[in-house]
Amino acid sequence: MSKAWVNLSITLWIGWGLLEPAFSRSPYPPISSLPPFIASSPHLDSIASGQEHYDAGRFADAARVWETAAQNYDRAGDRLNAALSNTYLSLAYQHLGHWESARNALDRAQTLLVPNPSTATEFQVWGITLNAQGQWEFNQGQIEAALETWQAAERAYRQSGDESGWLGSQINQAQALQTLGLYRRAQSLLEQVTQQLADWPDSSLKAQGLRSLGMVRHAMGSLHQAQIVLEQSLAVAQTIGDEAGVRSALLSLSNTARDFGDTATALDAYQWVAQHSQGIERLEVRLNQLSLLVMMERTEAARSLLPEINELFDTLTPSRRLVYSRVNFAKSFVELFPTDLAISSDILARAVAEARSIDDLRAESYSLGQLGHLYERVGQFADAQALTEQALTLAQTISASDLLARWQWQLGRVLSQQQQYDSAIAAYREAVTSLEGLRRDVAAFEAGLRFSFRDRVEPVYRELVSLLLRDENLNDPEQRQARLAEARQTIEQLQLAELDNFFREACLDAESVSIDQIDPHAAAIYPILLPDRLFVILSVAGEPLDFYWIPISQAEVEATAEQMLQSLHLAYSDVDRLQIAQTLYGWLLRPAETALERNNIETLVFVLDGILRNVPMSALHDGKHYLVEQYAVALSPSLYLFAPKASLSATPQVLSAGLTEAHRGFAPLPGVADEIERIAERLPTRVLLDDDFTRGSLDIQIRSNHFEIVHLATHGQFSSNVEETFLLAWDGPIEVRDLEAWLQANHFGNTIDLLVLSACQTALGDDRAVLGMAGVALRSGARSTIATLWSVRDRSTTLLMDEFYRQLVQTPRPTKAEALRRAQLHLLYDTEYNHPFFWSSFVSIGNWL
Repeated sequence: MSKAWVNLSITLWIGWGLLEPAFSRSPYPPISSLPPFIASSPHLDSIASGQEHYDAGRFADAARVWETAAQNYDRAGDRLNAALSNTYLSLAYQHLGHWESARNALDRAQTLLVPNPSTATEFQVWGITLNAQGQWEFNQGQIEAALETWQAAERAYRQSGDESGWLGSQINQAQALQTLGLYRRAQSLLEQVTQQLADWPDSSLKAQGLRSLGMVRHAMGSLHQAQIVLEQSLAVAQTIGDEAGVRSALLSLSNTARDFGDTATALDAYQWVAQHSQGIERLEVRLNQLSLLVMMERTEAARSLLPEINELFDTLTPSRRLVYSRVNFAKSFVELFPTDLAISSDILARAVAEARSIDDLRAESYSLGQLGHLYERVGQFADAQALTEQALTLAQTISASDLLARWQWQLGRVLSQQQQYDSAIAAYREAVTSLEGLRRDVAAFEAGLRFSFRDRVEPVYRELVSLLLRDENLNDPEQRQARLAEARQTIEQLQLAELDNFFREACLDAESVSIDQIDPHAAAIYPILLPDRLFVILSVAGEPLDFYWIPISQAEVEATAEQMLQSLHLAYSDVDRLQIAQTLYGWLLRPAETALERNNIETLVFVLDGILRNVPMSALHDGKHYLVEQYAVALSPSLYLFAPKASLSATPQVLSAGLTEAHRGFAPLPGVADEIERIAERLPTRVLLDDDFTRGSLDIQIRSNHFEIVHLATHGQFSSNVEETFLLAWDGPIEVRDLEAWLQANHFGNTIDLLVLSACQTALGDDRAVLGMAGVALRSGARSTIATLWSVRDRSTTLLMDEFYRQLVQTPRPTKAEALRRAQLHLLYDTEYNHPFFWSSFVSIGNWL
């Protein structure tokens, strides 16, 4: 089978489908690990026989055996064994979908147990019973209650000293956290569990812990890490003969093959797992198979599965998993029969009814919301609104934050379609608030996933901004400033969310900062790409927010930006390049010229959007001059992230490191030696060159010395993927998190004032690669960063860097952005290097002062 593995059967609020982790089972101790008096009880054979039936999937037989055992123990006055038998009976009933009988068995078990356990045995049986109760609550959609019950089970197991019991309870807790959308907490908990299980003999518990961790890692986008632990889970399950564990692991791994495009492997695996499954498990596999065939446009093969799928639906009793299966069936059906929406609607209505029949409010909310989405799709907006509002009310009732964000967004879209703009804005605001509350877990999704941040999170912010900036709002003087300020704030929030998504964790603390508080001679410019126009917000110290917009599509702006990047190649026509640069200048800056001149602005701070982040603003042209000839230029991912002002000392200490030789497949950089030597002539410098520049030596120098400036002249790449963003040392790549750990572990407690990266480049074909540059700048902890959008020739880089440091030690000292501007002008006015290819690649990020 393919070596790329993942599981699709994970609750993802950002996906259309919502399935629970496949084949989930509440772990309970095997007979051999039960307390001695239980293991030697006269009815042990009954308990063991029931467990054999249960493990073989014969749940009705298991229920009959355990019901008899419970009655026998009760007659004998053996309360603990009677309670244990009733607990196991409840688990069997749960698998059969007999929810009331399962609840009654649990109630009997808890009545038989002493309310205040005092012995290890009593605590252990309480733990087993609470685990089963949590499973019942989970299956009823009472996720928060299940989480609390499993936490109580863990405490009981710890009191009993049963390590396998409390670890199993933690695995169950992680399953609840996943369902609530709290992926980072789930991953952290499972990593602890699997670390503790690492030295244990192979067991079903070990296989389940690894499988759960693999599924969470997949949901968070760590596909290769998911593959590793899922293969480990499969190996453990095969070793111990755990057939259900083998099926679960293979299903997870086959779904990864699907994600990597290995559809043949995925289909073969689905077929195998389906043939070795039954009931709800078989149905879920067939639905995965159906959705893949639909995606592959293999219509006849997809339709051939429908009779079996319908038969399985007819034979299964209502449960949470069945409800979600119906929703996923509707998704495939509407793609398979796009003109027969009535049947898809009936499928979803049946899901709603089944959710209500089992009092599963979460499943009901999800089903209603998806039915509303279907009506939205066909343009029946009034019906879509009513259904979405019902789904939203239920999500609020159970405090399901992930569903809240989804339905608030959907309600905003539907209201906007009905031209109820104020109500739509209110719904979008609530969606953004919900997403902000989910930042830590929404951040975890990698861009490569099918349901990506770009498709399911970013539009919420952008659509809100588009509504706020409607002409009707801006024509009203009373609303204009409030709407502009809110639009700017929303774009700033989106920038933060994108950076969180880059790091796959919510790690950036932010506070609103006005340009007035930072620099009275700076103006902040916010270009916002909307589908039908380019909107620009201008923030000048001491003045109300201003705006202007160009009636041009987002597609045309993006095409022009791409042409601008291509035009910076030395072989491109100067005439054409200047024309493109003037076009962008006209869109972005010409309407602001009067305000900039009137306020004596010296620095332009761009908070750029989309592909514009890849364009060097200093190379824009007004028809007579490049922008850099008039203004210092700085980039900021967000003014929310502005670092406090700091002044370099009179003679700042510098750590300079670089590579000159060809190494690890990278070309030589012979000019680096001269570049570093010139820095050392101007400032006290510690030099690490070539084989002296290792990961370890850089770490030691940063930790043990107070350097205000760190200058790294080495190959590197900025990418929108944090794993593909790196700097190169002699002994290997330095990743973003490495740099962060070293710089923030400085023994002096000092923050680097300036980080210079003079030979890096953004990843080709990655329109969000500058996220990597901003990520390095922010995670390094440096207040300011100078970096390059593309790798520039050695000689010109040396000249620019020499001039930059010469300017930096002038009295009075210019701002860092101004020092960079002067260095760029030094090349611009040199006939050999006056092409913007040589000087516009260098950008200032963060604190420009």
